[in-house]
Amino acid sequence: MIEKKKKLVLFDLYGVLIDSKSNMRQTWELVSNEFGLFIPFENYFSNIGRPFRDILSIIGVTEQQFDIENRYNQLSSQIIGQIKIFSGAQQYLQFLQESDILIGIVTSKEKERAQKILNKFKNQFSVVRTPDGICRGKPAPDHLLMAVALENVDPSETLLVGDMDVDSIAAKRAGIDYVHASWGYGSCGEDEYQLKVFSDINKYIFGSKK
Repeated sequence: MIEKKKKLVLFDLYGVLIDSKSNMRQTWELVSNEFGLFIPFENYFSNIGRPFRDILSIIGVTEQQFDIENRYNQLSSQIIGQIKIFSGAQQYLQFLQESDILIGIVTSKEKERAQKILNKFKNQFSVVRTPDGICRGKPAPDHLLMAVALENVDPSETLLVGDMDVDSIAAKRAGIDYVHASWGYGSCGEDEYQLKVFSDINKYIFGSKK
């Protein structure tokens, strides 16, 4: 028999399961021009994975953060069709479900926009964590620990698949193993395992054959 090592696999959404870079670029450029920010997309993009207003603070936008965020979400939703699911993602999620592995989402994107994207998936996620005004966003471990608690598993029984440094930091702070999606938007640390394809995750979920 195969001994199961992990019971829950959590995925970051943007850059791991979906490719949204063109959507983000177009939306940011529109918002930047509309609010007179004129901040290059690369400055914004280098900080993705964090809550939106945290990014604004990092790149020096301290005024009208609420209005900018609302406008960004509105414009992003209007061109949501540009967002594509990475090849093999849905099939692999289905494999996990058929293997009785719980799957979940932990993203820094707001709930309504994230849900519109998740509606594209045929898969049912057992837990979805988005910014809620209670738990701190990544790199804080709060949402990861909340997901673990809601699914009634231990951090040691959980795996996070991410693509940004904030994912790795949050996982380490939560005591959760982390693997890095090479097809995503961020670079992999020297001490992190880099996935080339979704099926590479298997070795971290299942133990050795007995």
